[in-house]
Amino acid sequence: MKLDNFNLSDSIFIDANIFIYVSQSEPVYGRACIDFLERVEYMEIKAITTPAVLNEVSYKLLIAKAGKLLDTDRFWKIHEKLKDQKFIRACYGIIEEFRDYIDTLCGLRVEDVRVDDFNRSVDLGSKFGLITTDSYHAAVMERLGIKHIATNDSDFERVDFVEIWHP
Repeated sequence: MKLDNFNLSDSIFIDANIFIYVSQSEPVYGRACIDFLERVEYMEIKAITTPAVLNEVSYKLLIAKAGKLLDTDRFWKIHEKLKDQKFIRACYGIIEEFRDYIDTLCGLRVEDVRVDDFNRSVDLGSKFGLITTDSYHAAVMERLGIKHIATNDSDFERVDFVEIWHP
């Protein structure tokens, strides 16, 4: 299903890639994600995410910013340079912007995660062949009874209780 067409009264879980496409001005999917998040901002859509998603986005934005400043995609080089306090401070602006942006999304609820979600995520990850971050999201969705996810991650197609809305 196309994210542009989501108009249900049900809640929808927002995966990390939706935020990343917006933050990185991704040329193919960015516009659809911006439009979707504007609908969340204006409370036309009830959306849910977790601190785990926000952390995943923040980490990826930090790595992307550092890589851009260093003009490299070599993880070890980026990781080593991030130990430099002056350098990491120079990278944090994008994360601060992301935090401030999240605060503008009036229709977004950030749902806490629980130990039970972690325990369930192990079962779901094994059952559906998901990486741990995805199985964690699936566990929270299952607990909350959320059937819809805004994502471009095709791995969620294997989760039988989830309907994917792609940008």
